[in-house]
Amino acid sequence: MKKYLLFLPVFVLYISVFRFIYLDNGLSLILQVCLPIIMGIIFASVLNPVLLFIQHKLNIKNRYLALLFTFSFVLFIISLIVTIITPSIVLSLRKLTGDIPVLFYRANKYLSDFGEGNSILKIFLEEIVAKFSHFISSILNFAIEKVINIVAALGNMLLAIIISIYILIDKEKIENWTMRLCCSTFGRKTTHNAFKIMHRLYDNVSGYIGGKIISSVITGILTYVGSKYLLKNPYPVIDGVIIGVTNIIPYFGTLIGAVPILLINMLHDSRKGFLLLIYILMVQEVDSLVIDPRILSSRLSVKPIIVIISIIVGGGLFGGVGLFLATPVAALTKSLIDTFIELRLKEKQENVSLKK
Repeated sequence: MKKYLLFLPVFVLYISVFRFIYLDNGLSLILQVCLPIIMGIIFASVLNPVLLFIQHKLNIKNRYLALLFTFSFVLFIISLIVTIITPSIVLSLRKLTGDIPVLFYRANKYLSDFGEGNSILKIFLEEIVAKFSHFISSILNFAIEKVINIVAALGNMLLAIIISIYILIDKEKIENWTMRLCCSTFGRKTTHNAFKIMHRLYDNVSGYIGGKIISSVITGILTYVGSKYLLKNPYPVIDGVIIGVTNIIPYFGTLIGAVPILLINMLHDSRKGFLLLIYILMVQEVDSLVIDPRILSSRLSVKPIIVIISIIVGGGLFGGVGLFLATPVAALTKSLIDTFIELRLKEKQENVSLKK
């Protein structure tokens, strides 16, 4: 009877999840409710290395004081970035918004001249221009909608920060309690192996993401400097931000980000746009051969073919989000498989030793 009663909570949880998933928007409702919790866990995971670094370097044993230093440091960095970059981004966007009618006129003229004498090609090019215009208007509508929902986003952000603080304060207690619960359910050996795998996954993925962010920031700065001071293009901040953000995607990220800014700059000045293309290709080579290997080093032993396949599959199945998460997920999966192989080989060696 006791054995059957143990399955009662699991059965209730299963029915609850099943009911929510098969309701209209049930899964999205669950994600919406749990969003602050998920964000809090992510914030805690990202801030944990900073907390450990501050505790180690400043020799601070009081966790509350170390957290105060950690959040003060993060807020200082964010405010510094916002203070320096935001005015330039606003000016560049304002200039680009004012230049959009002229750029559309030039694009339409180029496409009309190119398609003259070929009615099918002309219709096709006009359709591209119409879709591009609809894409721009969709982006503006999306931005307005997000501005309207900013109050709810700020509320979730504040709640996530509070959750992350409590997680960082009691992280050892939370891990010990979780380990005891898993030991009582799955056994001590299985639990220790599982926690060992999770620690390795966390170290690998956090190391990759942190290194890639630093690499992308450097690439974005190089693009901004070249666009502003070497080529004197009209939208250097936009160029640097787009290249820096898309550079998080390995191999193809810089090229993906280069397409829209090259179109804009070529419409403004074809010669400078072509020079910007050459400069971006040079920056990409420097990033691939110097910056990435120096920063990421050998933290992740993910082969290029695995990265390319993961990007193709992730982008095809999940779009832009899949492109950004493809490499971390591939690294996580490979690390999981490597750890499983090590454990299995270790068990076989132990069995052979016992038989001898």
